[in-house]
Amino acid sequence: MKRSPNFATSDRGADAGSAFVESIVAAAIVAMALGTTYRVIGDGAARDRAAEARRGALLVAQSELAAVGADIPLTPGDASGVSGDMAWRVEITPYAESEDKSPVGAPLRVAVSVWPRSGGPTLVSLQSLRLGSGS
Repeated sequence: MKRSPNFATSDRGADAGSAFVESIVAAAIVAMALGTTYRVIGDGAARDRAAEARRGALLVAQSELAAVGADIPLTPGDASGVSGDMAWRVEITPYAESEDKSPVGAPLRVAVSVWPRSGGPTLVSLQSLRLGSGS
C-alpha cells in the first residue's frame, strides 16, 4: 500500500513562516508611521514655542514703544533694559537732518528691538516716527 504525501502538514509550516514575515513587515510599517508622527508632533511643538516667544517679544516691543515720550525721554540716544525673559533696546535718532528748524518739532526715528535675555537673534524690531520738542 502506497501512502500519499500529507500536503496539509507541509502547507501549515509554510503558512506559519509566511504569517511571521507578514507580522514583522507590519510591525516595521507601524514603527515607521509612529516615528514620523513623533517627528511631526515635535516640530509642531518647537514652532509653537517659537511663535509664543515672538508674541511675548512683540508685547514687550509695543510696550517700550508706547513708553517713549512718557518714561523714555524723546531725545536722540539709546535706552535698554530687561522685561521678564526678554531684553530690549530703544534707539532714537533724528529722522532727517534739516537746517530749517520747525516750531512744531523735529521728526525722530524710534526703533525698538527685542531679543531673548539668554541671547540669540532679535525676535522683533519695530520702528516709528515721533515729533520731538519744538525749538
